[in-house]
Parts: sequence; C-alpha cells; structure tokens
Amino acid sequence: MPASPIALRLGERAFAQVDQHWFAAASGDSNPMHMDPVAARRLLTGHQLVHGIHTLLWALDLWRRDSSAALSTVECEFSNPVNVGDTVVFSRRDEKPGQSTIVAAVEGLACTQVLIDTIEPEAASNDRVAEHIANAVRPDSLDTPLAEPPIAQVGRGYVLRLGDADWLARSFPNAAAALLPKRLAALATLSRFVGMVCPGLNSVFSSVRFAPSADAGKEMFFFVKKYDDRFRLFIISFEGCIRGEIRAFLRPPPQEQPSMQDVAAKVRPGEFGGTRSLVLGGSRGLGETVAKIVAAGQGDVTVSYASGADDAQRVAGEINAFGLGRCTPLKLDLEVDGFHEVGIDASLLDAVYYFATPRIFRKKGDLFDRGLFNEFITFYVDRFSALCAWLETGAQGRQIKVYLPSTVFISDRPKGMTEYAMAKAAAEILVQDLNRSLKNVSVVASRLPRLATDQTASIMKIATDSNVDALLPVVRDLNRRAADA
Repeated sequence: MPASPIALRLGERAFAQVDQHWFAAASGDSNPMHMDPVAARRLLTGHQLVHGIHTLLWALDLWRRDSSAALSTVECEFSNPVNVGDTVVFSRRDEKPGQSTIVAAVEGLACTQVLIDTIEPEAASNDRVAEHIANAVRPDSLDTPLAEPPIAQVGRGYVLRLGDADWLARSFPNAAAALLPKRLAALATLSRFVGMVCPGLNSVFSSVRFAPSADAGKEMFFFVKKYDDRFRLFIISFEGCIRGEIRAFLRPPPQEQPSMQDVAAKVRPGEFGGTRSLVLGGSRGLGETVAKIVAAGQGDVTVSYASGADDAQRVAGEINAFGLGRCTPLKLDLEVDGFHEVGIDASLLDAVYYFATPRIFRKKGDLFDRGLFNEFITFYVDRFSALCAWLETGAQGRQIKVYLPSTVFISDRPKGMTEYAMAKAAAEILVQDLNRSLKNVSVVASRLPRLATDQTASIMKIATDSNVDALLPVVRDLNRRAADA
C-alpha cells in the first residue's frame, strides 16, 4: 500500500472581528451570523462564523504561493464551521500529479477542504444557467438577508453584479495570479448570494465546485435547481467568469418557545400565585419556558441573561403584557459576576431554576477535550455549587428549592458529547451531596429528554418532546416541595 502523502504546513490565520467587517464590505455578505455576536449566539455553534469563501480565498492564495500551475477545477467542502477567534492552520497534500488538497483545520479538526485540479478540463455543462434568467431577480442592494420560503426560490433565476475585483486582488495577490481578479470577485459574489439571497438569513454554505470560464462580463447568474426538504438542502447552479454548483443548507431559525397564551392553557389558574422565582438563563430556551409557566400560574419571576438583553426584555414584555405573573430581567454573567453582587435578596426566593449553560455542541478533533470539559464543569459544578452556597447563607431560615436540569445524554450519548455528559453526571453526584449537607436549600435534578432549543436545533428534522409538557411537572414539583417544607 503506498504511503499517504505528507502534509505540508502552509501557514495559519486567526480571523478577528475586523476581518469579518472587511470581507462583508468586499463581498456584500453581511449576514448576522458573521457580523453580530449576540445574534450568532443563537446558532448551534454559539459563535460568529467566518465566511466560508473568505477561508477558501486564503487557501487558494497560500496554494498559489508555491505553485505556478493554472487552475482547472476547484472543489471546496465546508465540513465544519470556523469561529471568529479560531486559529486556522492551512496544510497541503499532493494526492497525485496535478491535484492538491488544501485543508484548513482548527485544533486538528478539518473545517474546510479544497481539492485543486490543474490537469483535468472541466466538462461542459448541459445546464446553462443563462437560459433561466429571462425574468431573473436582481437583488444587488440588500442591507439585510432575505428569508423567503424554499418554494418561492426553487426554479428562480438571479443576477448579481461583481464587486470590487482590485480590492480583493490586493489582499489575495497569489490567488489573483491564478484566477484573475474578477474571478476572486465572483467567488465573493457566491458568498453574497448564499448569505443574503438563497438560502439567505438562515443559510449554511456546504460546498462549491467551480471552474474558470471565458465569460468576460461583470455579472454572475444563478439558478436555484432543487430543494430537498429532507435535508433542507439547496442545489444552485451559477455561471459567469466562473461556473459551477453550490450546495447550501437552510438551517433552522432561532427556536421560538411557546407563547404565554399556549402556556397558560396548560397551567391551572393561580397555582403558583404568591411565589417568587429566579430563572438563571431565562432569556430564551427552556429557561424562557419555565419563566412563562411560573408567570402563567400568577407567580413572580426574575430572568437572568449574560448577553441577550433584547431577548430578556422580550420575554419580560410578553409575560407582563399577559397580566398574570410579573417578570423582571436581570443582567448576570456567571463567568464574571458574583451572586452577592447583583442585588437579589435570597431570603425572598421560593425557587431557583438553573438553566445557565455554555454552548453544548462543539467541534473538536479528539475524543476528549480537557479544556471543554473544564468549561462544562465550571458551569454545572463550580458555579452551581457557589449558587447553592449563596442561597444557603442568604435564606435566613427560609426553605429554597433549586432545580438543576440534567440530560438523557448521560445514558444515551450522541457522538461528540463526552465532556458534556461527564460534567452533567458529575453535577448529579454534587446534587446528592448538597442535599446531605445544606439545611435551607434542597436541590432537585432530573434528566430531561431532547427538547426544542437553539442548542439542540439541527439541519436534519428531529422530533422533540413538548417543552411545556416536560417542564410543567418540574415547576409543580418544586412548588409542592416548597409548600411542604
């Protein structure tokens, strides 16, 4: 068996916020997932994402630095996201004569893979995109991404003007020598099309295959060939000074929790009346649903948030407008703030719900990541223990009930969830010992099924249990225990 080709390290790059703004201006792709850290926290990754085409341009530029060959075809797969701040290491493998693979990896995990062919000519396409542009849409002046339903996009043609080719060529001179500046501008236009037009707002760029074309025009033509609802996958043809095919996913939008009206329909009138609760991480997700359950039963609730002030204000506004319980938002960053510093009187609380969490799903190259495990332990063990100690001291003889959500992932573990499951298991052990030692605080933990949140959203359609049906018994149990204390 022949030995695998040796990977040659080409360089590394850490993309910062200034790079995001630069590429957004150069390409016209200002999708919030690239530009807004607060909006991006509602992605599955929880972080701002580097534009995939920006990573591709770096890969092409580094490849051309050591090669004078002409490009025939390029196939690029964006297999894992690159977050702003990640250090991306670029390496090259020459699989066979005329072919090179450039890999952009973060901590050993391949994120972008670029196959460059300099020999085989691109076969002529039978699907001429220009044939579909008689009534094409020309969305060149978009300030915000479109979010049209797939049924409105399939079968539609689009035309986009190229951006400033010289601007890109100055930043990627080697790639410009291989492709010509206008083709760099065409690649940037692909980013604008996916991020701003189709799929648009909720897009994930999956892959692109392209070849240089003799077209000398300053426009790119796109045709949305197909949408596969099973995988939320668009297949898009394009042509201009480059031609080829894009594959892009329609990712789920931020997960909306049930409305106060829907929650109140399942809660008995006044069943939580007179109670005061604190929901840590209550600005969205399961914490938001718990806050609505408490308020629907005429309890008063404070919801904490670390960065999503707008979300917390939205939740409080919806609850207060409904006119049953009252809701107050509270800024509390568990990585920075001490509980005694945020102005809460623990002696006034009946129940505390701990839904604060870091991002659950992460990309990683190894089976076990010590840094990731430590991050989960900090949230689920260290900070939770500190919360219970603060409540025990501040209770002033009052009995306070605390809920810590655990997960079925401990026993039914998806791939890549080792650190998360280990930390949650450690938290369950902590709960047992806290209940042995604390006098004023009692802790309840239960393993929740997979529920609909930003953390569990998936490109694939996955059935989840009802959030209200799963959490209403939890709130009732805590309040029953408080009444019995």
